[in-house]
Amino acid sequence: MTKTYTICVNGPGSSGKSSAAYEVSLCLKFAFLSTGNVYRAYTWALQKNNIIKYNKNQCLEIMKQYNFEFIGKSVFYNGEDIANDIGYEELAIKAAHLAQKSWYRDFINKNVIGPFIKNKNIVLEGRGLREVVPEPSVEFYIKSTIFARAQRRLRQYVKRYGVNQHQVSLNTIYKQIERRDSLDMKRKLSPLKFEPGMKVINNSMIKRIDTVKRMLKVIHKKYPELDINWKKVGTSK
Repeated sequence: MTKTYTICVNGPGSSGKSSAAYEVSLCLKFAFLSTGNVYRAYTWALQKNNIIKYNKNQCLEIMKQYNFEFIGKSVFYNGEDIANDIGYEELAIKAAHLAQKSWYRDFINKNVIGPFIKNKNIVLEGRGLREVVPEPSVEFYIKSTIFARAQRRLRQYVKRYGVNQHQVSLNTIYKQIERRDSLDMKRKLSPLKFEPGMKVINNSMIKRIDTVKRMLKVIHKKYPELDINWKKVGTSK
């Protein structure tokens, strides 16, 4: 059986781990999946059906009706990329609430993430990834200060949605990130936390290109047989 590699990138929301992980996947020519996008996509589906109280059976029936396609950082539903629609912090907080429910995680792990990562070289990004990959080839923990993460999220909002500081404040985003951190770290099922063996990168004061370079150097040191396209560093949007 051909050997496959799984690179896991953990860390809190808005730490820049998704963009860095995606660029690493391009340099390695690996598949990429953001588990956060998966959770937010199904939360978005429940919202579209006006589900307020998360009744297990009702939610699962709705979730079974939705087939999403995850390609790079894009999320397609009925041929339309909804990545921007699921990128808001408010939706991420709702997804974090749902992620505390075992039936929700079980459905996503069994029907989406598990099949997606099977028998392929992949860079997987998210939180609590050991739930689906107990023994990754390399595992990173990307951390950053809440202030740096709030600044990063505000820049993303301006670029992606055209909003400005009068429409959404840095302080509001800061508080939203604090709230999501609390939900992610305190949940009983696969909480966000540093685990032994993870390679820590603090990107509070460094650019994405430097984060990517550090990650690739760690991967190359452990698996020198992997072909890394260094020219791809810094090329993704």
